Amino acid sequence: MTKEVTVVGGGAIGLASAYYLAQAGAAVRVVEARRVGSGASWGNSGWIAPSFAAPIPAKGLLGYTLRSLTDPASPIYFALRADADFTRWAWRFWRHCNDSAFQRGMRATARLGENTHALYAELAAGGIDFGIQRAGILMVARQAEALAGDLDRLRILSAYGYPLPEAILTGDDLHKAEPVLSDEVTAGFLIEGEAHVDPARISRGFADALDAEILEGTEVAGIDHRNGRATALRTSSGRFEVENVVLAAGAWTEPLARMLGVKLLMQAGKGYSFSIRPRIQPRRPIHFGESKVVVTPLSDGKARVSGTMELSGLNLRLDERRIRAIKAGARRYLADWPGDTVEDEWVGMRPLAADGLPILGRVPGFENVYLATGHSMSGITLAPATGLYMSELIMTGHTPGVLKPFDPGRVMRR
Repeated sequence: MTKEVTVVGGGAIGLASAYYLAQAGAAVRVVEARRVGSGASWGNSGWIAPSFAAPIPAKGLLGYTLRSLTDPASPIYFALRADADFTRWAWRFWRHCNDSAFQRGMRATARLGENTHALYAELAAGGIDFGIQRAGILMVARQAEALAGDLDRLRILSAYGYPLPEAILTGDDLHKAEPVLSDEVTAGFLIEGEAHVDPARISRGFADALDAEILEGTEVAGIDHRNGRATALRTSSGRFEVENVVLAAGAWTEPLARMLGVKLLMQAGKGYSFSIRPRIQPRRPIHFGESKVVVTPLSDGKARVSGTMELSGLNLRLDERRIRAIKAGARRYLADWPGDTVEDEWVGMRPLAADGLPILGRVPGFENVYLATGHSMSGITLAPATGLYMSELIMTGHTPGVLKPFDPGRVMRR
């Protein structure tokens, strides 16, 4: 008997889950409130980089965020507000800002992401043209000390088979490796093997290859449930009975879960980006150490500049101060900054669990409801692995070992 699965969310995570479920023989329906790939899967930096799939909470971040409370231009900004849910989340988040929790999370995400590039290669060999460029990622800084944290992270990852950079580049060697850098940039290193892509092509590639019904412009208004089972979705396009449901709507998964009486310790982390038209394209993505801004070359001659993590609630308000801060954080690193006229200003919501890890698995108390969310800034990177392992869980009923650290129960409260 064919298993029927409804996936709520048409971004990279939802579509990858739907793709692997369909490949495994399920009859799949995708429900998307707007357009496929229109949310956080559209305007992000487009990095496919397992070496960056680390938990956000880390040692030293607590002090940094406390200092940022009065600075809306900070790379990480927590907007204080009278919100009990945010307070509960923040307390758990800050409790995870230590080495022990960070390294435990790193072990889990390293294992989840270890086959990322192999999975994308397998999908490409099967005919899905994502347009992935595997040129590595260049980490640079105006002062070499700003690279220390990233080098420490890579040393931890090296225990799980991730390569360490071969050398620290300085002077002429650095500027020969990347001619677009300004003279203020003094040090850097290349993370080889990582990749980038126009992120919209990930969602579109999965959608085009997917043998499934895709309902765009269909907003879920309620989820009927009885005796520990979801029975139907009430949507703007009508009521649909469901056999199994995967909630994979990014930051909007939290209000969807509330329709089942499930409260997640998850907040929306707002990210910003815009496009520039540089005279000379960067050869590969670049991470600017002091400002935490990144630039990614795109296939249309533009380069996407992105950065910041703003915790101000689930909303799509664009704060021009954040755009100005990203501009300021990028121009000192690029020799040929094209001026302050930019295109494609964008804001998107990233799902951020209290411990900074993805939320993957069956919802405790429900037989047929699953969550695939909480990927923060690593949705594009972890989409294939998430889809593959969630498909295995749903089709067999057995939780793969790699998913156990991401069990939804750890961030649920009744």
